[in-house]
Amino acid sequence: MLKQARESKGWTSTELARHTGLSRTVVGRYEQENGSAPTPEVLKKLATVLGVAPREFIDFQEAGWAGHRAVLGLTQDQLVEQVGDPDLNVQTYRALESGRTRRLRTAQARSLAKFFGISEEEVRAEHEQAVARRQEHERLTGEGAERTR
Repeated sequence: MLKQARESKGWTSTELARHTGLSRTVVGRYEQENGSAPTPEVLKKLATVLGVAPREFIDFQEAGWAGHRAVLGLTQDQLVEQVGDPDLNVQTYRALESGRTRRLRTAQARSLAKFFGISEEEVRAEHEQAVARRQEHERLTGEGAERTR
């Protein structure tokens, strides 16, 4: 999507880099299939410069909560602070977002749904996808085999 937005402006990756203050190499990494993902701050900058909404760059099926967080321009720490759920601290959120924690509490799902502006079902589905991706990663790499569940 980034490459399409850049090309629709008629810009080269060098021109986009100049307009955003990023290096051409970094822009190239963001444009690659399965390339690097920009920070929330850089995502907002890219979207502003290209005149599109940040959510246009996010595949929520793939990115899950991290995508919603990036669209809002928040780090995990900032999100937890703004959600204001006493049952949700940064460590817990990180583990949930990455799929390391498999149990999502009802109160957490409710708080996150309200904050992201999506349904609790969507929050739960995205969490289940994160858990599945984590399990697949562990299966392929052998990571987590020594952990108890």
